[in-house]
Amino acid sequence: MSDSDLRRTIIELERLLDRERALQDTIRRVALRSLAVVSAKVPALEGAVRDLTRAIESDPGDTAWLDRLSGQLADAVRSSDHRQDLAEGILEVVRRGLHGFEFLDSEVDALTRAADRRDKAEIERTLNRLFTVLHDKCQKAMTEREELTEVVGEIWHRLEDVDTALSEDEARGERARESVSELHAGISGDVAHIKGRVVDVDDLATLRTEVSRGLDRMVERVTAFRDEQETELLAALERNRALRSKGRSLEGQVQALRTRLEQARAEATRDSLTGLPNRTAFEQRLAQLPAELKKAGAASLLVWDIDHFKTINDEYGHSAGDKVLRAVAEILAEGVRAPDFVARYGGEEFVMILYREPAAAHTQADTIREAVDRLIVRAGNTRLKVTISAGLAGINPAATPEAIFDAADHALLQAKKRGRDRIERAND
Repeated sequence: MSDSDLRRTIIELERLLDRERALQDTIRRVALRSLAVVSAKVPALEGAVRDLTRAIESDPGDTAWLDRLSGQLADAVRSSDHRQDLAEGILEVVRRGLHGFEFLDSEVDALTRAADRRDKAEIERTLNRLFTVLHDKCQKAMTEREELTEVVGEIWHRLEDVDTALSEDEARGERARESVSELHAGISGDVAHIKGRVVDVDDLATLRTEVSRGLDRMVERVTAFRDEQETELLAALERNRALRSKGRSLEGQVQALRTRLEQARAEATRDSLTGLPNRTAFEQRLAQLPAELKKAGAASLLVWDIDHFKTINDEYGHSAGDKVLRAVAEILAEGVRAPDFVARYGGEEFVMILYREPAAAHTQADTIREAVDRLIVRAGNTRLKVTISAGLAGINPAATPEAIFDAADHALLQAKKRGRDRIERAND
């Protein structure tokens, strides 16, 4: 190779090397920017991203180590994205599957908002409330369906009895018409016979005998007809008496069903564990508030939540959790006076309507919170300390029930974030 060819080759190699270095610098900048995005998106990978960033910036010679680290990072990112996509997929299935049930709309909306905020605790609480409402509604519907099925079946049997009785009465009427026709024909024959004998017989004694026989036959026919009709009439009266008795029995069953349904509806608005009104009753009361406030003036809504209730259930069992719920419910009920209202909303959540301005309601609620703070519940040999948090919102008659509840519920979340065992106001 000549010197000139060698120089040209060296110059071409230097040019290629410069382009390669420029490409590597570009790839390094792109990688660093991508790592910054990954670090912001997945905080749990911050340490690995930092190590990889330093390795790229320092241009290490150990490329095998760099490959291993980048591979681990990619696997972690894919795993994180997979879990996130799976969670979002599950939530989407829940939302889509429950769409169209109007009584669940508010909870489905709350679930969507919690999912958008990626608030795991709020998602769990919302799902718990949602499925509690769904269970209560299904249980109530099944109970009413069974009661109605029983009475409808009884009505069906009674209608069959009435149809049978009407058919028998119709048959009896047809037999009566036939009997009347036979009676008429028989008497007409007897009369014709007597007329013929009167014309043919000259002897008065014989004539008297023939007429007497003819009249006796007519009396026998009428007596037989009367006896037959009396038997039919007595049977019809007995059937009607039995039908009336069954009708009264059915009336009693219907009345008993009405009473049971009224009791079921009353129970459907009452929580069986605590004895307080339940969520259904609360939603009905909240819907009536705008009209009530025209007379009552101001009112405030509180959403209460027992602190660390899941821990109590997990460590001491559901029986201990039930004791806590009943004890807290009793304190909440004792803390209000008519026309105030308190209900168990679901799980460890309670709701309360106080007919006071928010400031006065806050003072009253704080007294209730302190009473709960003094509460001790025994779980075997353990004495459980119980605290409760609340979110408070003034009730604007022009606002929707959902907006009123959301304001108080958001204030409750703030109380949880700020340490629990406290009350936060929505306007704060």
